[in-house]
Amino acid sequence: MTILPPSADDVLSPLRLQVDDLARALAAEEHGSENGVVLKQRIFLLHRAVEQHVQLLETLQGDVRRLVDAWKARFSANATSSLTPFGTPAISPQPRPAAPPAPADDPTPTTARAHVADALSNGAAVDADAGPAALRGAAPVAGQPRVIDELNASTFVERGWSRIATGDFVGAEQALDKALALNPGDAHAETLLGWAQMSQGKFDSAMALFDQVLDRVPDHALAHINVGYVHLRRRHHDTAMEHLTRAIELDSDRKATLYAHYYLGLVHFEQQRYAESIGALLRAIELGPNLIEARFELGRVLWFADRTDDAIAAWRKGAEVNKFNPWSARCRDMLATIADGGAPSRVA
Repeated sequence: MTILPPSADDVLSPLRLQVDDLARALAAEEHGSENGVVLKQRIFLLHRAVEQHVQLLETLQGDVRRLVDAWKARFSANATSSLTPFGTPAISPQPRPAAPPAPADDPTPTTARAHVADALSNGAAVDADAGPAALRGAAPVAGQPRVIDELNASTFVERGWSRIATGDFVGAEQALDKALALNPGDAHAETLLGWAQMSQGKFDSAMALFDQVLDRVPDHALAHINVGYVHLRRRHHDTAMEHLTRAIELDSDRKATLYAHYYLGLVHFEQQRYAESIGALLRAIELGPNLIEARFELGRVLWFADRTDDAIAAWRKGAEVNKFNPWSARCRDMLATIADGGAPSRVA
């Protein structure tokens, strides 16, 4: 009998409760030196517990990967692998050997070497000194089909999105490069990679990826909202609105719809159409209550719409949603600026 595993929330809830409790403790106005030592110890223990969970999950991921390989060997129509005396595929407990560590003076990043090792193991011909981007679309060895590893690629796609959500765009780019090395041509991974690049100001390379995706998938909503954002940054407001409105009309990707409303609010703000901007940002917050950047920008729009009290309320709410989020920190900084007699900038 198969027992369904617990949800991620069931597994992570105890750790999340500890994080929230420590956040509240750190936010308290008064701390004695003794209390500070206790908090430091609690944070250290929690950090160690989380790291242990990560290591266990990575080990478990490898075990599941070997189960998948064993299933393929056992049930694939073309499989010729040998079976154990009990009729089940033999699963080797040994993981694939890791690539040897690079010398201390080797300029090639470790992550790039990992890409090369994985690509070679999958039969791709690559330059041993190439970085992750060079592996996307690397030609397979003559007469040998490319092996696409969608299962492991999806892990790096999720990691890339998680890092985008937390503002680690360099880490996101590295994870998504890895995903595309394992599964070249994945439109979702390409779009997220472009998102990570545009968030670092690499607009040309990001647009090349978005155009590539939209050539193949004209109704890719996430690509449309990212193209819209690039045009927003370039102050091409009409083109930005065209792509953002298209993503909202498609309504095929909740994440894309959420960000389409958010970016649309920014377009309207730059055009000083405050009522439309407030409406779009409120819709984004309705779809994603934890999108703290929308609360921050809502505060700016309300401020310039002469709704000062509402602006302060928006920043105060943003400061409370997640104290570890950089946008929450910006909300707190803005509240401090206002308290000192300052004002927000019209430019983001």
